Amino acid sequence: MNEPARFQQKLGWIFLAIALNVVVIGTGALWMTAGPAGLQALVRPSNAWIWVAILATFAPAVASFYTAWLLRRRGLD
Repeated sequence: MNEPARFQQKLGWIFLAIALNVVVIGTGALWMTAGPAGLQALVRPSNAWIWVAILATFAPAVASFYTAWLLRRRGLD
């Protein structure tokens, strides 16, 4: 694997670790402040914006892994 692909993969792991921490800490904070009712609010269809925000949190990690895959696929490694 070449340097650009390796760099993108490392960057993907860093973004994934940050995203997991943000989501887990946010869910824990929601549990600590609102209890079970807060977690039940996560699964309500009216709160779809929460899931959009969670997906946006993971988007940089997915993009970095995809970029690394494309670089390897194109033979730039």
